[in-house]
Amino acid sequence: MLIAKPSLPSEFLVDNRVYTDPNVFDLERERLFLRVWNFVCHASEVRTPGDFLTTTVAGQPVVVCRTKSGEIRAFFNTCRHRAAQVVREESGNAAAFTCFYHLWTYDLDGNLTGLPEADTYATSYCPGGLDKSATSLVRIRAETMHGLVFVCFDDAMPSLAEFLGAEFSAELAAPLGAPDVRVERDWAKLLRANWKMEPENSRDGYHATLLHKRLRGVSPPRPFRLFPNGHAVQHLGLDYTAGKDAGTLDGILAEQPELAERFMADPLPGMTLAAPSRIITIFPDVLIAIRYSTLLIVKQIPLSTGETWFETRYAYVARDSQEQIDIRRKHWGMYWAEDGGNLPEDWEAWEAQQIGARSIGVRYSLLSRGEVADEGMRGDDNRVRSFWAEWRTYMGTTENAPPASAG
Repeated sequence: MLIAKPSLPSEFLVDNRVYTDPNVFDLERERLFLRVWNFVCHASEVRTPGDFLTTTVAGQPVVVCRTKSGEIRAFFNTCRHRAAQVVREESGNAAAFTCFYHLWTYDLDGNLTGLPEADTYATSYCPGGLDKSATSLVRIRAETMHGLVFVCFDDAMPSLAEFLGAEFSAELAAPLGAPDVRVERDWAKLLRANWKMEPENSRDGYHATLLHKRLRGVSPPRPFRLFPNGHAVQHLGLDYTAGKDAGTLDGILAEQPELAERFMADPLPGMTLAAPSRIITIFPDVLIAIRYSTLLIVKQIPLSTGETWFETRYAYVARDSQEQIDIRRKHWGMYWAEDGGNLPEDWEAWEAQQIGARSIGVRYSLLSRGEVADEGMRGDDNRVRSFWAEWRTYMGTTENAPPASAG
C-alpha cells in the first residue's frame, strides 16, 4: 500500500510522521525548544516596574516581569518550597510574588523575602535555619532585541544578538524597536495541528494568493532573503487599488472601500511606501507580519504532537487616539481576525494537513518548488527548506524525518 519514496534529494521531502509521532515531539522539546531562544512577549507588555505575565515555554512554567530597577527578568514559575505555581494570573502588576499554598514571598528579582514561621526551619540538622539565598526563584536567561523579549534555557547558547544576527535584527527595528510602540495580546486559540504547520505556512508564498483571495493583486512579492540560523524575510507590496480593480477585495474593504485610504494614512514608525509590508519569520516558530499601519505577532505554545496553543498580538502607537487604534485594529482584522481573514483559512488547511499526515499510503510531502536560492524576487519553497535545514541541525538528523533516536 505504501507508495515508493519520491526520487528527490532528502531536503526536498518531509516524512509526514514528523507531524504525528509523539517521540518526535518529545525530542523537539528536548533538542530544540529547550536550547533555542524562545519569544515570550514585547517589552511594552511589561512596561512599568511590577508588570508581569505568565506563559509556558517547552512545557516549562515561566513568569516574566519588570523589576524595580527597570530590568526584564524571567523565572521558572515554581515555588522553591513545594513546587506550586507561584504566579497564577495571566498578567498584572505586583510589588512581590506570593505563593498561595504556604505564603512564601519573592521580590521582583526572585529573592525569597519572607516565609511564615521561619524559626521552625532551625533544627538539629539545619541549625542556621533555611538559607533564603539558596531558595530564590530560579532565573532563566532573558534578553531583548528591538522590544522583543526572548528566554533561553541553555546557558551554552550564544546571545540573542548572535542568534538573530545584526542584518536580520535590522529588519525588526521598524516598527518594533520604536520607543512609542505598544504591543498587546489579542486572542488565543487551541489548534488541532502540529506546531510546525504554522512556520511552514508563514514561509510558504505558494498558498498566499491561492488560499487567500483577498491577497490577489493587493500584495505582490518583492525581494526575499534567507538569514543564518533559520530566519527569513519576504518583502511585499501593498496596493489596494489593484485589488479593487481585480475584484478580489473582500471582507471589510468590500463593505467599506473608503477604509483603504485610512489604512494607508498613518504608518507605524519607520514604515515607508518603498517597503510597506513584510513577512518576518524567526526560527523556530515566530511570525511577524507587517502591513504598513498594522502588525501581527504570532506566538505558539506546542502542547502535543497534534495540539498547539496559538496566540496573536497587535501593535499601536502610544500617542494614538482611540480612533487611530480602531483603524489599525480594523486593518489588522481584515487579515487576522479570529472570525475572518487569512488565519482561519490557514487553520483549516493545517488541521486538514494534520489529518492527512496520518495516512500510511502517503509517507512524504514535497518541498521541491523553485530553484534553490538564498535571495531573489520569489521565495518558492526556499524559506520552507531553510526552516527544515535548521530543524535538522537541532534534531541531529540528515533528513526531514524522525531521528533514529525517536524510536
